[in-house]
Amino acid sequence: MSRLLRFDRGLLATITGLVVFGLIMIYSSSAVVALTHKGTPNFFLLRQAMWAAVGFVALFITLKIDYQHWKNRKVVLGLFAVEMSLLLTALVSPAINGSHRWIRVWKMTLQPSESAKLVVVLLTAYLLDKRLKENREWSQLLVPFSALFGLLCALIVIEPDLGTVVVLCTTAAVTLFVGGLPWRWTAGAAAVGIAGLFIAILALPYRLQRLLTFLHPNADQLKTGFQAHQSLVAVGSGGFFGNWFEGGSQKFLFLPQPHTDFIYAMVAEGFGLVGALAVLCLFLYLGFRGLMAVRGAPDAFGAYLAVGITAWVVFQALIHIMVTLTLLPTKGLPLPLFSYGGSNLVVTMAGLGILLNVSQHE
Repeated sequence: MSRLLRFDRGLLATITGLVVFGLIMIYSSSAVVALTHKGTPNFFLLRQAMWAAVGFVALFITLKIDYQHWKNRKVVLGLFAVEMSLLLTALVSPAINGSHRWIRVWKMTLQPSESAKLVVVLLTAYLLDKRLKENREWSQLLVPFSALFGLLCALIVIEPDLGTVVVLCTTAAVTLFVGGLPWRWTAGAAAVGIAGLFIAILALPYRLQRLLTFLHPNADQLKTGFQAHQSLVAVGSGGFFGNWFEGGSQKFLFLPQPHTDFIYAMVAEGFGLVGALAVLCLFLYLGFRGLMAVRGAPDAFGAYLAVGITAWVVFQALIHIMVTLTLLPTKGLPLPLFSYGGSNLVVTMAGLGILLNVSQHE
């Protein structure tokens, strides 16, 4: 008799908890903004709730698909081709807030760079598994991977969206390292990545200004350092238990983008140190369950998938948290499963559905 496949219930509960708490915080932090600009305090909550429903559908679909289905050349390269087409479409679409990151579809906007994260995980896992099975040299993997990965990142940098590229590079690097990438290759890739990062920062004045503001946070708190300063005000004013829903002040149009780029600061203001640590612990527990899926994966491809998805979600969460605490330069990177944004939420939940599928084969 074949055994009954059971996915990781603890991981699913953690995902659900983050999504639900995120909806609460989106309403709390966006009600004033929504009332001011949209005429109703529920605007962002209702839209995010709709995307959450779509996200859970995506999660359960990918959960039901055997992860071995993704180990297919036509599937991986087909998804890569679709992703490239979407990124090119975004680049030729009208700019939104000065960037070409989105594609307008009816009354919605889609962000192709979010789906690039999942495509990179699938591509990296596929090529690593192929190298292992065919006993190829590392150069035979890194040449095609670097070409495809570099082209993808170049389009995202042009948008411009440097934060997503950092997440992509870290996700790929962690997966390759776990896959056995020798130290000399790892050091070389790190050197190229750091050099590319500094070139990208120097290429646009606003990025350099963000770096200088990070190095000198108190130099201009009313202009260049305004976001970082207001984020710290929100975090500090929350105290130990927070101001709950009505006591905070940063949601009243002081902190820009409180429901997206700085939602963790709103958690700290509303629920204090207790709430901030609770959210951090949920992401760390998600990372722990992901590592358990890696350890229990029945083959290398499943392990590579689990590593990539776990690294992507946890690392992006840590970047967001460190930005709100001014431990990194200001960057508009959403908190996975938490921040307002349909593309980020649906793609992340689809990826976590694949992770859940790997977990049930332990």
